[in-house]
Amino acid sequence: MQVFKLFFKIVKTKWIAMLIYLAIFLAILTLTDVSGSDSGFTSEKMALTLYDKDNTEASKKLADYISANNDMVEVEDDKDKLIDALYITATNYVITINEGFSEKLAKGETEGLFEARYIHDSNTNKLADDMLDSYVSTVNAMQASGMELSEAQDAAVKVLSEKTEVEFETFSEDTSAKSAGFFNYMPYIIMSLVVSSLCPVIMVMNNKEVAFRTKCSSYKESRINFQTILAAIVFMFVIWIFLMGLGVIKNEGMFTGNLWFAVLNTIAFMIVCIAIAILLSTFGVSETALGFISQTLGLGMAFLCGMFVPLELLSKSVVAIGRFLPAYWYVRANNMICNMSGETFSLSKVMSFMGVELLFAAAIFAVAIAVRKQKKSI
Repeated sequence: MQVFKLFFKIVKTKWIAMLIYLAIFLAILTLTDVSGSDSGFTSEKMALTLYDKDNTEASKKLADYISANNDMVEVEDDKDKLIDALYITATNYVITINEGFSEKLAKGETEGLFEARYIHDSNTNKLADDMLDSYVSTVNAMQASGMELSEAQDAAVKVLSEKTEVEFETFSEDTSAKSAGFFNYMPYIIMSLVVSSLCPVIMVMNNKEVAFRTKCSSYKESRINFQTILAAIVFMFVIWIFLMGLGVIKNEGMFTGNLWFAVLNTIAFMIVCIAIAILLSTFGVSETALGFISQTLGLGMAFLCGMFVPLELLSKSVVAIGRFLPAYWYVRANNMICNMSGETFSLSKVMSFMGVELLFAAAIFAVAIAVRKQKKSI
């Protein structure tokens, strides 16, 4: 088993690249979730500072409304201290209720009611502006209906404080939402790991010095090829088992139901990646170029085939290009298995999508064999 040992001796030199890609994959799984597993909507409070220069009943009612829905930060009304507080984001938005607010609001005027101060444009600033605009427009609408200012303010606060219950429905019965996201990102990491780790090993094995040394041994060429293929299979199987282990953790338990088809789908795509690695190894590119190719293939398929951006959000031209890539058919199968992107499960379609992936693999293997024979004949 000397060839087998040589294979894994070379693999040991590639562990850093493998760890980097695994770290990226874990970061993606931790920071993102394409499955729509949220169970509700929660609004966040803003960090605001308020100064009431009008000091009337009307301005106090507005101040109470603002304070009830946000985190109020007290800062001394000094220009330098305000700038410091805004700069370190102790507060995000400073509201000053100007003198004459009560009189202008009673007349239905909208100009000069407030003064807003902030450093950078942000979502918080927009939300604060919208909050003030909604308050003023609602109070004006209530006054237009015949209410006095105080009554109109109370009615406006009641209207603006009404909450709408938001629920997210999931129609997946026997699949895990968390695993759906996990399997959707899987092609990126499989492609990156296989190309960046298996391809360099094969290229080293094909190196003239290594190849001549193994051929000079008592081993027959058929035995050398058998051990090389066996080592590659074991290597890929170890990577696959590790990734599936992460999937079990993500799923919070063993896969059940249709998710076993998603597991089978990863095997089909891994065969495609192995074919690509073998094809690239026949050209003997440098490791720097190999890293570039690995990222181009991984990220290219991720964005064109619906891994990072759902297929239904991609333009027709992008989807048309994606059809010529194996990852597109992987994602289509995964969406159908996990009831994502409006797809409903159909075993015949899922198996046909996997069949397309294997056809891609067969075609790539054929090209690799042809290139290899052409090189030997030269």
